[in-house]
Amino acid sequence: MKKGMNPVAVRQMGTQIGTSGEEVRTAYTTVQGRVTEFDWTGEDRDRYVSEFDSTLGPLVSSVVDQLTDFQNRAEANAGQQEDASA
Repeated sequence: MKKGMNPVAVRQMGTQIGTSGEEVRTAYTTVQGRVTEFDWTGEDRDRYVSEFDSTLGPLVSSVVDQLTDFQNRAEANAGQQEDASA
């Protein structure tokens, strides 16, 4: 026996996924601020900050984009289930 989707639960899950993406971005921004504001000067510091931004920045953006996509897909699936059940 198949169990149907609970659209409300799927929407809640989607919201949690979207919130997680926001939390990831906030965590990165917080750490990035600490890295760039740290009292450290010189070429090593400049290279470290540059590598931090160029390595982690795109990864964070990718994770957030993917989480947003999953959130949107959950919302769309819930809507389709409601339409099918109507």
